Amino acid sequence: MIVHHSEQLDVSSFPKKMTEAAEMRLQLRHLANALAEVYELLEDYAPTWYTLRHQERIESALRSAKKF
Repeated sequence: MIVHHSEQLDVSSFPKKMTEAAEMRLQLRHLANALAEVYELLEDYAPTWYTLRHQERIESALRSAKKF
């Protein structure tokens, strides 16, 4: 962003936005950990209703979560 001399950059919102982003990453990490635990249980116990499609969806979600 280019700030012209007549404009002022509002930096007061930067720490808040960074804190919100950090909080969201932490929440995502908690969700991913919980999903990984459920995944392990499903893999260990292999209920009859647990299909390859379920497995692939969970694995895809876990891969996506690693990007954050």
